[in-house]
Amino acid sequence: MGKIALAGRDIGAPALKGATVVAGKQMTLTAGGADIWGTSDEFHYACIAMGGNFSLSAKIETMEMADLYTKAGIMLRAGPEADAPHLMIFAFGDNRARNKNNGGIEFQSRMARGADCTGVYPPQPLTETAEFPVAFPNVWLRLQRRDDVYEAFVSKDGEMWRRFCQHKMIFAGTPLLGLAVTSHNAAKAVIVAFSQVDYIPLE
Repeated sequence: MGKIALAGRDIGAPALKGATVVAGKQMTLTAGGADIWGTSDEFHYACIAMGGNFSLSAKIETMEMADLYTKAGIMLRAGPEADAPHLMIFAFGDNRARNKNNGGIEFQSRMARGADCTGVYPPQPLTETAEFPVAFPNVWLRLQRRDDVYEAFVSKDGEMWRRFCQHKMIFAGTPLLGLAVTSHNAAKAVIVAFSQVDYIPLE
């Protein structure tokens, strides 16, 4: 396992500027932004240009909410443009019912520049008990790439991992890899604390 030097930047034009702060083993992202969805995004991104195969995992320690759809997670993005293609495994701030979801974990992608995003949800129809709930600080996410195939995993302890989904997508050039947070409330920023951010290059 290893560390990567992630640098914070705002994507899109959020009304409230974001920030990335590293203190010891914790990385805290402050983020505004209307959303990461639709055809264009507003959020804060702590990222690095990273090609090749990899596994990136992170623990979400705490997560503020400014909206039901405040989200935070691990993203791979084609570039810094607001409408860039991307994929992302992420957590919401709680387990309230959302579109096609009764837990706190989802996956999404934008397959082409300026295209609409699509989501991957827990198996349908939903079970009475959430398949992928969140209970902070016990929320770990992992994104793994092997060529054009991506796998997203979730864990409650950082040891036992459960696959959320598999996704195939082609990224041209060297994409940006890192941690993404959006408030989903243009008038209110949120703070999300990550730790145990571990990067592993894969063959």
